[in-house]
Amino acid sequence: MPDHLFAVAASWPVSEHTPPEIREQLRVSRDLFTHCLLVWEFSVVGVAWSLMAVESTLRWVLGAGDSVSFKTLITRAHQDGLLTDELAEVVHVGRELRNGFSHPKNQPAWMLGMAAPALQRSHEVVFHVSEIAASRR
Repeated sequence: MPDHLFAVAASWPVSEHTPPEIREQLRVSRDLFTHCLLVWEFSVVGVAWSLMAVESTLRWVLGAGDSVSFKTLITRAHQDGLLTDELAEVVHVGRELRNGFSHPKNQPAWMLGMAAPALQRSHEVVFHVSEIAASRR
């Protein structure tokens, strides 16, 4: 089973155009996913970490400072054509998840079937935005 998790995580896209520190956030999210059979809560931590990579990517591409909210970053990225309508909605849902993880009422744990699609989607968003940013340079 761990080999299967490694294969699934390895299938998620990572752009060479994404800055190394954001690629590192994504790597940590994949590592947490591949180890969640040992600690189920790692699945949620991995998803939270991948959503931080999405936020970091938007902040990087938009040249936004730390005081700009994730919600504002999503809106600006959508207006700038970095996110389609569908991706903007997906990232808003991710932002709400991330906020919930940041202010928990308990210790959440997700099953693999819940975590994998969320992690994959975060990787896809970072890849998509990084590729668009590279094409504009």
